Amino acid sequence: MIEELQLAELLCTRLCHDLTGPIGAVNNGAEFLSEEGFDLKGQAVELIVSSAFSAVTRLQFYRMAYGKVRDQGEVSLAEKQKLAVDFFADSKITLDWPDSHTDASGISVSQRMSRLIFNLLIVASGVLIRGGTIMVRIGQNEQGQKLMSVSASGAGMKWDAEIDKIFAGKITVADLSPKNVQIYLTRRFADDLHATISCRVSETEAVIEVLQS
Repeated sequence: MIEELQLAELLCTRLCHDLTGPIGAVNNGAEFLSEEGFDLKGQAVELIVSSAFSAVTRLQFYRMAYGKVRDQGEVSLAEKQKLAVDFFADSKITLDWPDSHTDASGISVSQRMSRLIFNLLIVASGVLIRGGTIMVRIGQNEQGQKLMSVSASGAGMKWDAEIDKIFAGKITVADLSPKNVQIYLTRRFADDLHATISCRVSETEAVIEVLQS
């Protein structure tokens, strides 16, 4: 029970940190509008609108990544793709997730698997400290197993060796921090799906593959 509480605390800390920026910007824009003599109302409204959009898209994305999902049933990957595109719209990251790797691929994906995809997107974005490209590919191997890959590429990519340790199950909850708790949660979601995670890393690219039988 203590471990679950620690995990919840770390996730809440991370989530609040990620939402503070856009929500704070909305508040700043509203304060500007309330000031007498403020002559940049157009810019303030633009700040409020753009920041509100960012806050809403982040909440929708995080709801998919962290929220409870049904154990049964498939999802529309086209809808999930749209959420992911909106999430990265105001960032330095370009999302390469073609329609041919959504529902059009002919491969069904469960609610829990789509949640894992979103968590992998967060992990991939975390290593692109200067921006770059994230690619999502979904298919099958020769044995008919579902094979999903999320790759991150860009200059100044930072892949911490701790990521490998967490994916390998060599770090416990006691060793986690708000910075790396996301990676631990991703591995737990993969374990829940009886899926394996493997990584290939070079100086400019990190490829995370998930294989589910």
